[in-house]
Amino acid sequence: MDLYEAIFQSAKLGIVISNDQGVIERVNPFANQLFGYEGEELIGQKIEVLLPLELRERHVAHRGDFNAHPRARAMGFGMDLAARKKDGTLFPVEVSLAPYERLGKREIVSFVSDITERRRISEELKTLNVELERKVGERTQELSQAFLELRQSHASLREEMEQRKKAERAVQEALERERELGELKSRFVATASHEFRTPLSAILSSAELILRYRAPGDAEKRERHIQSIKTAVRNLNGILNDFLSLEKIEQGRVEYRPSRFSLVGLVQELVGEMRALVKPGQRIHHRHRGEDEPVLLEKTLLRSILLNLLSNAVKYSPEEKEICLCTEIGDSEIRIVVEDHGIGIPASEQKHLFETFFRAKNVANIQGTGLGLNIVKSYLDMMGGVIQVESGENRGATFKVLLPKTREPQP
Repeated sequence: MDLYEAIFQSAKLGIVISNDQGVIERVNPFANQLFGYEGEELIGQKIEVLLPLELRERHVAHRGDFNAHPRARAMGFGMDLAARKKDGTLFPVEVSLAPYERLGKREIVSFVSDITERRRISEELKTLNVELERKVGERTQELSQAFLELRQSHASLREEMEQRKKAERAVQEALERERELGELKSRFVATASHEFRTPLSAILSSAELILRYRAPGDAEKRERHIQSIKTAVRNLNGILNDFLSLEKIEQGRVEYRPSRFSLVGLVQELVGEMRALVKPGQRIHHRHRGEDEPVLLEKTLLRSILLNLLSNAVKYSPEEKEICLCTEIGDSEIRIVVEDHGIGIPASEQKHLFETFFRAKNVANIQGTGLGLNIVKSYLDMMGGVIQVESGENRGATFKVLLPKTREPQP
């Protein structure tokens, strides 16, 4: 078998050779597979047998035009082309034509690619883009409303300060509050601009790379970049939720509505959700002690607390490391421990751990807003709980949460 015959037989591309009258003379194995034929079934048939019924008559005229001006070119440029299998099924294709002379006769080689997968990826990407635009629009509107309320609150504060200018002590207190608000605003702008840019850059980069992978064998690469886009969208959504949660806490708009539910059920549900977010080789191991009796707490707040602690454990731990989650229900309280084997928290910085926008010096290259643990602490205060941390740089971190088993709304 010579080189050209080997290429013809093994190519993962449909190759159909016909004469200038449109009669099929040779097809390679992949073309038979593509159209659902076997052996030499297609030999001697007109090339129109591979076209949709409504296009066959028109194609005869197109063949005449091609024979009058033969040249290598793509077929139907700018059009959505479809081919017909033996069973009548239609599927999208790309076709390139190349004429040549052999033994004094003109023959035409048709190269046929099945672009069903590419079409599906394109539609999925369009859907993702539409969903991303919708979510960004919604979150932007919510964030704008939050900024408006913050400005109104700031205006009220300045008015109060003006009214209390005669009292020196009140003036000093007001000036201090003004300074803190300015620092908070500066930290907010710096954090938001950086954290928004990272996922948006990832989305743009992945979208551009997807357009380059058009060959049938590139499906795995396209899927990997689609997953990168989805992850970036989830990260962006999480960042926006952190900012909105902080604003609700500052405005006192977080409601405490306790209900009875299974702590173990909630934890197992969260562990299942986290499987899509863990790094390669990471595993969250859950162990429970005591009876799984219902607890009376605010489920939404507790869910947010657990999700934040588990997300941090995943984020700050390397691949192939186990994360331990222990829960225990006692006579009057519940105990939750999240332990990781990650980069840890420097001892000198642990006193600032629950402050707004605080991030330790050893996490500079890891994405985050510095709001998560501040939100956790605020929610635990509402629920009558406490949180403790044991950690050291490069020694992992252990967070212990203690909560009453029953917590009624406070008057």
